[in-house]
Amino acid sequence: MSATLAPASRPVSRDDSRRLYSPDDAIPRSRAARARGAMRSPLGRWVRWGGLATTIAMGATLVATAWIGLQRTTAAAATLNLGQGEVLLEAARQPLRGANLPLDAALLDSLLSRHWSAGLRFVAVLDQTGGPTTQVGTPAGPLPQPAAGSRPPTPALTAMGSRLRMISVARIGPPPPEGTPPRVRTRPPLLVIEFEPIVAERLAVEATRTFALSALVASALLAAALLFWRLSLLQEATERRLEQQRRLGALGEMSAVLAHEIRNPLASLKGHAQLLAERLGAAGPDRLKADLVVREAERLEALTGDLLDFARTGPIERRSVDPAALVRSCADEVAAGTFVVRTEGAPRAFPLDELRVRQALTNVLRNARQASPEGARPEVTVGVEGSGLVITVRDFGPGIAAGDEKRIFSPFYTTRTSGTGLGLAVALRVAEMHDGTVTAANHPEGGAVFRLAFRAG
Repeated sequence: MSATLAPASRPVSRDDSRRLYSPDDAIPRSRAARARGAMRSPLGRWVRWGGLATTIAMGATLVATAWIGLQRTTAAAATLNLGQGEVLLEAARQPLRGANLPLDAALLDSLLSRHWSAGLRFVAVLDQTGGPTTQVGTPAGPLPQPAAGSRPPTPALTAMGSRLRMISVARIGPPPPEGTPPRVRTRPPLLVIEFEPIVAERLAVEATRTFALSALVASALLAAALLFWRLSLLQEATERRLEQQRRLGALGEMSAVLAHEIRNPLASLKGHAQLLAERLGAAGPDRLKADLVVREAERLEALTGDLLDFARTGPIERRSVDPAALVRSCADEVAAGTFVVRTEGAPRAFPLDELRVRQALTNVLRNARQASPEGARPEVTVGVEGSGLVITVRDFGPGIAAGDEKRIFSPFYTTRTSGTGLGLAVALRVAEMHDGTVTAANHPEGGAVFRLAFRAG
């Protein structure tokens, strides 16, 4: 009685083939890892941006408050100056009430000396009846000459450069006794003072200092917020890399164990299937079944080889290699005569671990060959950027789906129904061992471009 074959497994659909496996499916996450993942979630980004926005708002409020204070001080300067002028004007009138014409200059000089610290810089009494003018100090401008018959001026401020001038009627001499008929004086003496607006300037300086200090504090807050924001991004990126390395390390260890456990029984199965196929001789139903077992065993053998390549660890062994010859050799190994290789800019020698770089480059070239249609020849360019080696591979396939530029380097991620999804992951690991990178992007004219960069070390 012949053995009954097990039913065939469900065929892999296109949606299933896009994500065959992920390291996250096999490695449990710790509480700390879940917390870090939460910080990288949209909520974590809102928290980070919220803190930055709050700091900016606080700084802006601080600057706006100081600016409003400065504007209010400037607006109040006219009132302050008028008040200072009236105080000095009244201080000048006091000694004049007990004096007689003609005035003694010493009286005004004494007045100027007493109120110098208050901003008084010039005092004059103008006798408009033709008598002499008495003054002390240097005026900031010509003294007024009122026209005949003009009315006595109302005290008001007049800007005179850095000074302010006020003019008022000078009441000189003691008041007349009660009952004395008023004397008619057509043009009474004028009192002229000039002063510096010390009070307003002092407040303006304080308001300006407050505004400058507020702006400085706001700038410091903003700089600190940006610094901490940047540090949080760097910390998050570092934690992400460490977490990824931990997962890849655990996955690599598991892959190595599985590959070693499968390899020996698989070699025995393959050998016996080959012997059975040889004994069955000519083609027939049984021979076809035996050949199918051999082909599937070879496919599993290639899978275990990929797993071991992915799990391979240890330091790299650099030695001087001819990059141009290495790239040509890898292209011929994948499919001779189907690549356009440009090595004009390649260096004569570069320190590389030739075995591992060959493995990585072969994987990328094989992907490019498989993605390109028949008749299209993928392009490979070797060049130098700075002190590093750069190898660019362009295919002419459909390109990379949006959002998959980084996911395609994840282990076991593939967009084809066949393949293990380890080729690009191995290429990335090899490049990182050389302190380099592997990036992928779509070409403007179609197809995908893979860029392998290696540092000299």
